[in-house]
Amino acid sequence: MPERFHDMDKSRAPRALDYAMVLCAVTIWGGSFAATKYALAQAEPSLILCLRLAMTLPVLAAGCALGRELRLPTAHEAFVLALLGFQGICFHQGIQAVAMKTAGAGNANWMMVASPAVVAVLGWLFLKEKISRGAVAGLALASAGVALVLAAGTVKETAESVSFGSWGDFLMLASVLNWGVFLVISRKLLKSTMTPAFSIFWELVFAAFFAFLATLIFGTDYSVIPGFTAGTWLSIIFLGALSSGLAYLFWYKALAAIPVAKLTVFQFLQPVAGMVISYLLLGERYTIWLVLGAAMITAGIWRVNKR
Repeated sequence: MPERFHDMDKSRAPRALDYAMVLCAVTIWGGSFAATKYALAQAEPSLILCLRLAMTLPVLAAGCALGRELRLPTAHEAFVLALLGFQGICFHQGIQAVAMKTAGAGNANWMMVASPAVVAVLGWLFLKEKISRGAVAGLALASAGVALVLAAGTVKETAESVSFGSWGDFLMLASVLNWGVFLVISRKLLKSTMTPAFSIFWELVFAAFFAFLATLIFGTDYSVIPGFTAGTWLSIIFLGALSSGLAYLFWYKALAAIPVAKLTVFQFLQPVAGMVISYLLLGERYTIWLVLGAAMITAGIWRVNKR
């Protein structure tokens, strides 16, 4: 859920195509956890991450080329983009891939949608950004909603499929915190001269390099690749070309016309799409408590962002 570039110029009025691109992006992101969980049946997390990022690069390179933003970074830009590429993409997506071995895809989506609340707290602590009493109440409500979703949101079908408590669930919570830290660091380090497409492309380049190094360090088994089923390949292509590639291009294209305050509202549709896809692809089942918890999260995040 990218939220880094708030100061882009709005050069034209929003069109139906802009809203279509936003809906497409959040739907794709909603299915990313289910796709990861599906691919994990045949591949290690490190291999999924490496292949995912490798498939992302051509998409983002094409997007940069079309926008005439494809250039080499300066030495300072390269240092910043390498740092952000490691923490915000390689490490972030890596721990999520590991987490999805035991975490539920539907619950993971609702955990990630609470990240704006985490960002608000971190911004208050480290960037001295103001936070109102109403925002504090919103944070408390969103936190309670996350707790409810994790505790009772998913139907327990077997002894292994508990609603919450696996190491994967705690890793997903850690990824939410990591994403918040990443956004705060991005606000401090990214220059306005670096456009979104340029920044994301080079962050992905460095992230792909780090992911490849990780496969060497952990001794990832590449020999399983020829045995991938069509479903596994489709999941990895979905994660790379669509979730990390096309969806980001769509999002930032729409951001050029739609104010960020309106755009972020669409992110609340991401876990809804994720629940539907997880139901169809993985057979995950949910309870009425997830609906209540989701409403609490949504209301809390709305209150935090209310001006």
